Amino acid sequence: SRSHYWYNRSFNLLFVPPLESRFLLHMPDLYHELCHPLFSKEYNQLPVLAGFRGRFAAATFDRKNDLLLQILELDRREGPKEEMLRLNAWLASWAPDWLEELFCDLFAIFTLGPAYAWSNCHVCLKLSTNPFETPLRVQEDHPPNAARMDIMLIGLRRLGFGAEADHAASLWDAQVGAAGYQADMAYRQCFAPGVLDDIATSAFDAFKETGLKKAQPSEISGVSLCLNQAWERFWSDPSGFGDWETQAIKHLQTEWAHG
Repeated sequence: SRSHYWYNRSFNLLFVPPLESRFLLHMPDLYHELCHPLFSKEYNQLPVLAGFRGRFAAATFDRKNDLLLQILELDRREGPKEEMLRLNAWLASWAPDWLEELFCDLFAIFTLGPAYAWSNCHVCLKLSTNPFETPLRVQEDHPPNAARMDIMLIGLRRLGFGAEADHAASLWDAQVGAAGYQADMAYRQCFAPGVLDDIATSAFDAFKETGLKKAQPSEISGVSLCLNQAWERFWSDPSGFGDWETQAIKHLQTEWAHG
């Protein structure tokens, strides 16, 4: 990859930036990308994914139905043309693209824990774009970064990582506020109270039915433990992190070789 991690569904191929195996802080992004293949048509008949696909289909129906009702109500009262364009842009964006991205974010949180939230937060805060920017006329492939961060925090708290979620939320709010960004009317309407909570419930239920092992504060081990420790070490001792990371990678490579 010439930029960041991404998944090409046409070839069922995951792209990773060069030399990424030498660094730990953004390796958690792999967990997000590993969820995308679960939506591929070639896996439609796998029994283990039946519950997952059912939950996603139900979440998709709920989102589309809610927006269609808003569109019908707007049409009935002959509301503003701009609002109709906005609602149709959201309808095209939510199903299935935004929902898939949010499910993948929650997959990474469910299987890895706080490390993915930190990785995503770090990437987003380096961008110069408005994290609350919501499409007004045309379809977008990815939901606003603020919505993605919010749903990750919801997921972390449900897994028992309350303190970690508070820490990440504090940093996020401070940096977003310092840049002068805040949620506007369009963002609040598109991500009305309860919308992200309902999606998190559907996603977590889907992962449980698939049999995935969830991350919990006292039960993280192996690669997951290393990636979470990397962020903890980065925040507690940034000047010494490079040396620690070098040794941690050597240890991981040794473990993988034996595996």
